[in-house]
Amino acid sequence: MRGLLINNFYGIAENVKIFIGVIVFAGVIFSILGDTSMVSVFAFIPAPVMAILAVSCLRKESASRWCQYKCTLPVRRKDIVKSQYISHAVCGAAGCAAVALFLTVSVLIHGNVYFYYGFRDAVTLVLGGGILAFLIGAVAYPLYYWWGEERAEIAMVLAVLGAAGIVVALSMLANVIVQGETVSDFTYYVSLVIILVVTVAAYMGSYAISAMIYKKVER
Repeated sequence: MRGLLINNFYGIAENVKIFIGVIVFAGVIFSILGDTSMVSVFAFIPAPVMAILAVSCLRKESASRWCQYKCTLPVRRKDIVKSQYISHAVCGAAGCAAVALFLTVSVLIHGNVYFYYGFRDAVTLVLGGGILAFLIGAVAYPLYYWWGEERAEIAMVLAVLGAAGIVVALSMLANVIVQGETVSDFTYYVSLVIILVVTVAAYMGSYAISAMIYKKVER
C-alpha cells in the first residue's frame, strides 16, 4: 500500500508543484490586498483543482502502462483502488488547508471584514471546496474504472459537472428547508454535518463500487 501511495503522489508531483506555486502566489496577493471579492473565488479553487490532478494521475498511468503493471504486483486490486482514494482525499485536504492558511493570514492582517456570520462563514469557505473535491472523486473513479482510459477525459468532465450539480442541489435543498429565514448557528451546523455525512457516505460508496468494477475488469 505504501508503495502504491508513493507512486500516486509521484505521478502528480510535477503538476502539483506548479499549482502550489500558483496558489502561494495568489494567496499572498489575496492576503496583502484583502479584497473581499476574491474570497469566494480563491476559497473554492485549491481543493477541486487538487482533486482533478489526483484523478489525472490515472490517465498518466495508462499512458505509461503502469496501470497494467500494478495488476501483476502482489497486492489486491481493492488495495490499488483504495490507494487512489486515499491519495485523492489527501490532495483535497491539502487544498482545504491552503485555503484555511491564507484566510487566517488575511484576517490577521486586515481583520474580519469577510465573514458576516463570523466563524461559520469561514467554515463554509474552507469546507465548500473540500466537499466539491471529494464529490469529484466519488463520481470520477467509478466512471474511469468502468469505461477505461479511452474515456478518461469524458469521465473527468462528467465528474466535475456531476459534483457541481450535487453541491447546487444540496444548497437548494437547504434553502427550501429554511424557507428564506435567518439560519441559526444550530441549524447551520446540523445542516453542515448532514452534508458532510452525505459526502463521506458517497465517497465510501464510490470506493466500494470502484473496487467491485476494478476486480472484474480485464487489464
